[in-house]
Amino acid sequence: MLEIIILEDGQQRLTWISNFIKRYTKFEELAVTIKIATPDVERIKAFVQTSLHQNFLFFIYVVDDEGVRLGKYIRKKLPAANLVFIAACEEPLSSILKHRLAPLDYVADLTNDDLIEEAIRKDINISLKRTVDHMYNNPEKFVYKLQNRYYDVPMSEILYIASKPNYVNRVILYTKNTVIELNDSLSNIEKRHPALFRSHKGFIVNLSAVNYVDVQANRIYFRSHEDLFCPISVRKKQRFKEIWRQEKL
Repeated sequence: MLEIIILEDGQQRLTWISNFIKRYTKFEELAVTIKIATPDVERIKAFVQTSLHQNFLFFIYVVDDEGVRLGKYIRKKLPAANLVFIAACEEPLSSILKHRLAPLDYVADLTNDDLIEEAIRKDINISLKRTVDHMYNNPEKFVYKLQNRYYDVPMSEILYIASKPNYVNRVILYTKNTVIELNDSLSNIEKRHPALFRSHKGFIVNLSAVNYVDVQANRIYFRSHEDLFCPISVRKKQRFKEIWRQEKL
């Protein structure tokens, strides 16, 4: 979910920071991967140029203006990416602020490994939270959590969501391709996704996936899975017809 890119021209320190991040994220079971760890600025630029998302955390060791120039390039191409600059002193900070690079963090001490490790842990967790918040704010995605990892499904893939009988805060998500059991409640899902329709006490449907309604049997059927259906309560039928009619316009 969160991808980390590291720029450091010293191989020993590059290996050290990479190994620390791997140990920490594995121990905490965080959805984090190191995408690139390199001393090569051009390699990072090429990656940024072709990136399809902005869920990145960059750790940039600043020795001269090259690190600042890379930060400018990243900020232009990926304005929502997280930038952390690490340097031996505070001197490069004025240049970073001058160019309005809006870093997530600035660590001005290469001699204190404990300080750097603490900063890395903090920056990873802040970046993860920003990534999750961004995911939840996307109305075209349904976001869910399994263990410590977050996933998303296009809303267009969702058929319906049902509460699991005899379980509290447990639901089953039915998509076009899979069935997923989640720790969540229909009430919370309704609040996050007002475009979904509560057809029954124990069911929420995606109106855009509905094929037809059997008004005699009080059942809703879906386009891509005609064998699947979910119930609709009598008192919800009229409201459903009104909203579904608007959905089809």
